[in-house]
Amino acid sequence: MVSPQRTIALLAAMLIGVMAACTPESQPAPDRPVPTDAIVEPAPSDPAEVIGEVPVEQLDAILADAARRTGVNVADIETIRATSMTWPDGSLGCPELGQTYTQALVDGYHVVVDAAGESLDYRATTSGSFRLCEGSGRPADG
Repeated sequence: MVSPQRTIALLAAMLIGVMAACTPESQPAPDRPVPTDAIVEPAPSDPAEVIGEVPVEQLDAILADAARRTGVNVADIETIRATSMTWPDGSLGCPELGQTYTQALVDGYHVVVDAAGESLDYRATTSGSFRLCEGSGRPADG
């Protein structure tokens, strides 16, 4: 027969094991940054209709805007980046101070062009709208 002290010790050990298994994982140290804006890059829907990963019509509109802004001929503007993106919110990864944005994932594109040495960083949605991201604080070709 097992002594009452041994039974209590065995039950206490089991209880500690159960409590340890139910303890939430430790949180990251407060001095370590935690990414909050993960960006997912989906595959293009039809590779025949894209340059890089951006639809031809949308890239043409962005290049025309870059030409208008810089005075550089469209043919002389180089596309550095043209990738599909899923942005973390309606700011398209380029929030403007004082603005509010849709708090949902937004499918779109990140386009960076070079117009005679001037780098322009565009953000676009799959619906066709786009805007120049000025002062994003991020490298334009990153």
